[in-house]
Amino acid sequence: MPLLKGEHLSEWVRIQARSKRNYVWLDVYGQGKPKITGAPWYMPDGVTSVYPFIEDWRPEELPFPVWLAPYNGGRTYGDMLWTGGITLKIASTRFIEALCAAEVTGYRTFDVEVRDHAGSPVEGYTGFATAPSPASDIQNLYDQTGQNYAFIATRRVVEALHDHGADQLDISPYTPD
Repeated sequence: MPLLKGEHLSEWVRIQARSKRNYVWLDVYGQGKPKITGAPWYMPDGVTSVYPFIEDWRPEELPFPVWLAPYNGGRTYGDMLWTGGITLKIASTRFIEALCAAEVTGYRTFDVEVRDHAGSPVEGYTGFATAPSPASDIQNLYDQTGQNYAFIATRRVVEALHDHGADQLDISPYTPD
């Protein structure tokens, strides 16, 4: 659903990356990453799984570098990038600037390396995670305690994103199940 200024929205909305085929979908890559999706990925010791370090985004604890790169044929880089089955959220600089300008609360950022189809660096993206408190503008989806590919935010967040041109997102009314 495109983001339209002044559109009638409930107080809370659900926000996530666009996942249409023409949009880039990222996966995490690094030493020893299996080519088969869903196969175990171990550290050099052959025992310790890499995935918990990826899910909590603690790449500095891995003995090798990791990066994100497309795993589909999409060419459009949105304001958030789809990361498939993992819970990492990747946001554009424009997205983060909008949140900073509006003094939005309930999130944190972290460094990530994004590469294109050819393996070249893609500038202008950072990691994004929810870090909600009871009164923050951004909250976890369905009151979950951990990260998810989507999150909920107040209408004020949507207006800030729109005002900064960060509109390549999927935004829909939030209705908890």
